[in-house]
Amino acid sequence: MSVSQKKNKDSFNGTIEYVRLIDLIQVSCLAKISHVIKVVATDKTGRFYLDAGRVVHAQSGNVTGEEGFFELIAWEGGHFETEPLPCDVPTSINRSWEYLLLQALQAQTKNQGAQTSRAALKDPSHGFWGNIYNISLTDLIQLLCLDSIDRIVEVSTQTFSGTIHVRAGQVCHAKIDDLEGTQAFFKILNTPSGNFKTHPFSEQCPITIAEPWELLLMEAMRLCDETAESTVEERAQTLLEKIQEKNVAEKIRLAMLADKETRTILMRDSNRMIQLAVLGNPKLTDGEVASIACSRQVDDEVLRRIAAHREWVKIYAVRLSLVVNPRTPIPISRRFIPTLNRQDLRNISLSKSVPSIVAKEAKRQIGN
Repeated sequence: MSVSQKKNKDSFNGTIEYVRLIDLIQVSCLAKISHVIKVVATDKTGRFYLDAGRVVHAQSGNVTGEEGFFELIAWEGGHFETEPLPCDVPTSINRSWEYLLLQALQAQTKNQGAQTSRAALKDPSHGFWGNIYNISLTDLIQLLCLDSIDRIVEVSTQTFSGTIHVRAGQVCHAKIDDLEGTQAFFKILNTPSGNFKTHPFSEQCPITIAEPWELLLMEAMRLCDETAESTVEERAQTLLEKIQEKNVAEKIRLAMLADKETRTILMRDSNRMIQLAVLGNPKLTDGEVASIACSRQVDDEVLRRIAAHREWVKIYAVRLSLVVNPRTPIPISRRFIPTLNRQDLRNISLSKSVPSIVAKEAKRQIGN
């Protein structure tokens, strides 16, 4: 599995040189990017259309579909530009991108030989250069390593400027101010947006990174996920602290207008009036109602209000939640038992968490 199959929201723009179209399309598909790759070579113009990681259309002059794709992919050099994908793209290609690129590689190897083709990219007259928009640094580094071309990537963000050095298809060095090696590399890749530009490789570059690029990118994404989870936890903690500072009247007013995250916190409040106020929130979803009906922390009156709401009890998940919740008043549980399916009744009859009278009623209902 490619490291690019993990989606993220990174957005970098920049210029890159001497890229094979095969590698550019491969990385775009692995990253499930939707865009158009416009290709210009001397007096010829063509376009690849990619929709969520699928090549759906290609056009080379008047030639379209697979024939247009293979004609375009055979071009040796020129300029490319990524463009937004229009809404009305025709679907002229139904085969997978893996099949298309495999066929293209086989044709290229037959015509030139794999070594000749790869070496030709070092000549400025071969390969493509152009601008890429809205690409993650993870996907960019993967593209550069797949090409196996020596180069330096200069990355600029609002907070710093740094460089990543790629040699013979491997990341060998990264630097931000006085920080070097893997620490600098991970810091650069953990930045959400900015600009980049590629430069020729410097032979005097130190070797501070020895790990394979695949492992580096996997570790970079793991660290990014940990940072994101930490941010979510910190935001939730801050919101909880702000809510706890409010008095009861303020919490009640907030509960009737709050968003889902705030409603979840307020429903855990021990005050019955605040919990009931959450039920009056017009943004409350059916899924939230079912979750509240299943909660053992809510007041009995909350469960009675849910059971008395005609629209809510039409929802099967709400009725089931009320029955399996041991805090639900028994008359309410018994009222909804006949509305449940046999499998759920069987589970309830065997459950040790519901009152015995509810379990017996479920077992009796199965026998009817």
